[in-house]
Amino acid sequence: MYGEIPNDMMDRISYILGKKANDINFNKMIEKEAKKIKRIKWKTIRFTMYKVPKPSARPRANSRAGFIRMYVPRARENREWFGRFYKQHDLPYINTPCEFNLTIYEKTPSSFSLKKKVLAELGFIKPWKRTGDFDNYAKSVSDSMMNGLLEDDSLIINSSIYLRYSIKPRIDVEIKYMEKFPNI
Repeated sequence: MYGEIPNDMMDRISYILGKKANDINFNKMIEKEAKKIKRIKWKTIRFTMYKVPKPSARPRANSRAGFIRMYVPRARENREWFGRFYKQHDLPYINTPCEFNLTIYEKTPSSFSLKKKVLAELGFIKPWKRTGDFDNYAKSVSDSMMNGLLEDDSLIINSSIYLRYSIKPRIDVEIKYMEKFPNI
């Protein structure tokens, strides 16, 4: 599958263009559009949510009166919590492509020795044996933000997630977003 498509990006571009690969006017048009997209300015917001981070749970199903209803445990509570947070912190409404960077600080285990607690706070000991998958943490946060901040989490085009321990559990959020939607 896809075996005939080249691995090298420039070879793939030539593959896409076919006979137009040597069309100077077409190549200038592509270059002009690329420059237009590159000129779009990006804004950055940063904030910290002091909340014990929990990964998104697996969807569940129940039935009432013969109807099956799908739901995600804690999703409504997370959205409501973030809705209140959003109103208190004067955050923008984002409806353009964005980058979503999170640092999740799980509660440092009480079983850690004093030495391990300090090493964890410094970032040397990380949650290697945790209960939640890192992507489920991001899902929980991004889904909750659809109550005001993000029009849709499908706007997230790049993301990074870091998991750490701290005696002060929290979620540090950095979102970089385009000032306007690319019009191509």
